[in-house]
Amino acid sequence: MDIRRFRIFQAVAQEKSFTKAAQKLYMTQPAVSKAIHELEEELQFPLFERFPKKTIMTPVGEQFLQQVQQLLQLYDSMKQDAASLQEASILQIGSSITIANELLCPLMKQLQQAYPKLQIRVTVASTSAILEQLQQHAIDIAFLEGVIQQDSLIVQPLSFYQLKAVCSPDFLVHHMVDKLNTLAELPLLLREKGSAIRETFDSFMLLHDLCPQAAWTSTNSTVLMKGAQEGFGIAILPERMVRKKLKQGELCEIQLPQLKLMNVNHIVYKKHKHLNAPMRELLKLAEKQEAYM
Repeated sequence: MDIRRFRIFQAVAQEKSFTKAAQKLYMTQPAVSKAIHELEEELQFPLFERFPKKTIMTPVGEQFLQQVQQLLQLYDSMKQDAASLQEASILQIGSSITIANELLCPLMKQLQQAYPKLQIRVTVASTSAILEQLQQHAIDIAFLEGVIQQDSLIVQPLSFYQLKAVCSPDFLVHHMVDKLNTLAELPLLLREKGSAIRETFDSFMLLHDLCPQAAWTSTNSTVLMKGAQEGFGIAILPERMVRKKLKQGELCEIQLPQLKLMNVNHIVYKKHKHLNAPMRELLKLAEKQEAYM
């Protein structure tokens, strides 16, 4: 017994005709007859009396119809509940700090509008911390920046941004920065170890055989920007974040020909991860974001 045969049986009972039931179900009449015959064989009793121009349900068939209708109602209700369960499920999202500052809120707002019942849980931390939670299945999908090389993950580029070395105008008056060696010896205001911005800067400097030490270390880029404005040193920050301060003259950019720093933002999830409807919607929304931050 299966749902398909029950649907056919219900249609024949309602239409009192194999031919009309077939038309209603967009099936051939022989296919309807075959399904009812197979159901009767399985039940081992007849559901209908067949006459040349008339089909009459047997008494036992009428009793069986009541049970079938209850079962189909329950089945339809379960299907409807299953669809709403997905919409009301929990989606665990991770994000590195810079992406959270720039992209996360608009995306979450759009996703919530598409799935009002969806419970969205967001974790904002360093790239390394979010990667660890992804591997432990504590997070379903993540927005991460920097170089990500893990075979167990699907990594899709999302956008990119430049990093700028900035300081106060007064700092430049007292310090000449004409090469990377000089930069490495000055007070640096840097993001914490494990953050994508810090990894990009450290890797770049290491390629030039330099290993600078941070004067300040913070998980908060705004603190580093304020420290740079007050003359405490040189901060390495996203271009978009410092753009306004550079225009207003509150910060100056350290411009060296070889100092080209770029970070790529990615959307990341585990290989073989089932992408439910909210996750697919989030991927679609993310693809519409500006490529350059």
